[in-house]
Amino acid sequence: MNPPRDSAEDLQGLSSEQISLIREHLQDVLSSPEFATSKRAQEFLRILIEHALADRTESLKERMIGAEMFGRPVDYDTANDAVVRVKATEVRRRLAQFYGSIDEPAVRIELPVGSYVPRFVWSTAHKLSAEREPLGAAKHESQGAEPERKGSGRTSLGKWMAFVAVVAFLIGAVFVGVKEWKKPLAVEPIRSIAILPLINLSGDPNQEYFADGMTEELIAELGKVPELRVISRTSVMSYKASKKKLPEIAEELRVDGIVEGSIVREGSRVRITAQLIDSRFDEHVWSHSYEREMTGVLELQSDVARAIADEIRIKLTPQQQARLNRARRTKPEAVEAYMQGTQQMNSGNARRAIEYFRQAIDKDPDYAAAHAALSSAYGWIGESGGMSYAQAFSEQKAEALKAIELDDSRPEPHLELGIAAMNQDWDWATQKKEFQRALELNMNSAAVHWAYAGYLSRMGLVNDALDEANLALKTDPASSHAYMNMSFIYYFARQYDQALAQIDRANALRPDPDETLFPLSIIYVEKGQFDKAIQEFQKSGNSPHGLGHLGNAYARAGRKAEARSILPKLKDHVARTGIGRYEIALVYAGLKENDQAFEWLERAYQVRDKGLTYLMVDPCLDPLRSDPRFPELLKRVGLPAA
Repeated sequence: MNPPRDSAEDLQGLSSEQISLIREHLQDVLSSPEFATSKRAQEFLRILIEHALADRTESLKERMIGAEMFGRPVDYDTANDAVVRVKATEVRRRLAQFYGSIDEPAVRIELPVGSYVPRFVWSTAHKLSAEREPLGAAKHESQGAEPERKGSGRTSLGKWMAFVAVVAFLIGAVFVGVKEWKKPLAVEPIRSIAILPLINLSGDPNQEYFADGMTEELIAELGKVPELRVISRTSVMSYKASKKKLPEIAEELRVDGIVEGSIVREGSRVRITAQLIDSRFDEHVWSHSYEREMTGVLELQSDVARAIADEIRIKLTPQQQARLNRARRTKPEAVEAYMQGTQQMNSGNARRAIEYFRQAIDKDPDYAAAHAALSSAYGWIGESGGMSYAQAFSEQKAEALKAIELDDSRPEPHLELGIAAMNQDWDWATQKKEFQRALELNMNSAAVHWAYAGYLSRMGLVNDALDEANLALKTDPASSHAYMNMSFIYYFARQYDQALAQIDRANALRPDPDETLFPLSIIYVEKGQFDKAIQEFQKSGNSPHGLGHLGNAYARAGRKAEARSILPKLKDHVARTGIGRYEIALVYAGLKENDQAFEWLERAYQVRDKGLTYLMVDPCLDPLRSDPRFPELLKRVGLPAA
C-alpha cells in the first residue's frame, strides 16, 4: 500500500518546475508495463495531461475528447457511444495497477470518476498547499450512496437535493437563454481565423519543431482562401504555451474563429486533430481527426484546410480547389529535413537552414516547398550581408525559379523571385509582377504584404507603402517583427516619431534589444540625437551595414576624425566579402565630400550593390540630392528621378 498523499494541486498553483515533474512522471507512467501494451491508453492519458497543463480544461469534455481522439463528430450521441467512458475506465484501472506496484512517487496522477480533468497529488516531500480543493472536484460523479440515517435526515437530504436540482435547471435555462439572446438572428459566417500552435502530444519534446512546422504549413494552406483573413505564423506563435483563454486571444487578434488542435507522431504515421471554435460566442463548431503516413503529410494539410473552408461555408472556385488539391507525396526523410530547416530559419539561423533544405532536396529533388525555402534562406543571408550579394541573390533566383517550375501554386517562390529581381537585376517591373502574383495566390501572406510595402517605399510611394503595411498588420497584429517592419516604412517616409512609436509597440510585445538596435540608431540620427545614435551603433559590432551608418553619424555630429576611422574598416570588408561600397558612400555623404561619395556610389553601381535599391529614400543621402549627378544615377538604377 502507498502511504496517504498530502495535497492535491489545481493548475493555477503549479510552478514551471512542478509542471516539468509532472511531465517526467507521465513518461514513467506511459513507459511502464501497465501502459506499454496499449497505445490508445497511452495517448488518452497524454492528451488529458497536456490539455490540463495547457489550462485548456474546457476541451476535457466527453464530446470533445471523442472528437479529438476517436474521430467522432463533435455532436455525436454520447449516450449511445461510450467509447470515451470505456477508455477512461481502462486508464483508471491501469493507473491503479501502476501505483500499486511502485514506491511513493513525488507526484501521483489521478483521474477522478466522472471527470476527465486529471488531478495531481503530491507526496509529503513535495507538499504544495494542504487542504486545497482538487482540480475538477466539482465534476466528480457520486461514488456511493449516502448511508441511510435515522429520523428525518434522509427526507431532508432528499428535499435539499431536489431544491438544488431545480435551481441548477433554472440557472442552466437562464444561461442558455442569455447565450442565445446575445446571438444576432442571422449569424454572419466566420470570415477571419487564427490557427493556434498545434500541441505536440507525441511525448517527445524534440518533436516541437515538427508541430510548429505543421502549424505553419496549415496557415499557409488556409491562407490560399482569399475570402478568409488568416492570421500569420509570426503572430499566432506568440501564443504558444499561452495561458490566455480563447476569447481573449480572439479579441487580441480580432478574429471570428479559432482553430486549435494537436499532433501525434507514432512511427511513420501522423495524426492531426483540429477543432474550430466560433470565438464570437465561444462555441465549438467542428472537430475532426486526420491520419496519414508521413509520405502523405502534405495531403493531410490540404485536407484540413478544405474541411475548415467547407465548415464555414466558403464556396471555393475551381482554381482555389485546384490549389488546395495540388499536394503531393514525398519521402518522410525529406519532410523531416524540411521541417528542421524551417525551425532554423524561424530561429534566425539561415546557414543551418540551408543545410537542412539541401538535405530535403537531396532526398526529393522535386520538393517545391524545399526549393522555395532554400531560396528564402539565401535571400535572407544576402540581405543581411552575410554572403556576397552576387552569390546569395543568384542562388535565391535559381531556387525560386525551380520551385515555380515544380509548383506554380505556391506564393513563396514568387515572393523570392521578386526580391531577387530587385536586388540582383534592379528589375523593378518583374519585382512588382511577382509580388502581385504572390498576393493572387495568398492574399493572407504577411511576408508578401511586407515585401510589397518595401517595394512601394523604395519607389517613393509613401502613402501606398503605408496602406500596404497596414494590410500586413491585419494578418500580423501580434508580432514584434511586424512593428519593426512598420518602423522602417515610417523611417523612409521621414516620419521619425511614428517610427519610434512602432519600436515601442514591438518592445511591448517582445523586448529584444538586438532587434531594435539598428532601427533605433538610424532614427536617432535623423532626429539629431547623435550621441544616443552613436552609443547604440557601437553595440552593433563590425558589420558593414552598422559601420557605414556609424561613420555617417560621426560625420554629421562633427566628429570627422572618428568618421574617417571607419573607412579603412569598410574597405577591408570590401576586399574580403565584396560588401561595403554603398556604406563608404554614406560616410562621405555625412562628411559632405560629394565627389568621394559619388565615386563610391559608382563603384556600388558597377557591382549592383543592394544598397542602391534605397537610393531614392535613404535620408543619409539627402546632402547629395541637389547634385545633378543624383537624378542621373537614379535613372540608371531604374528608379524615378523625383
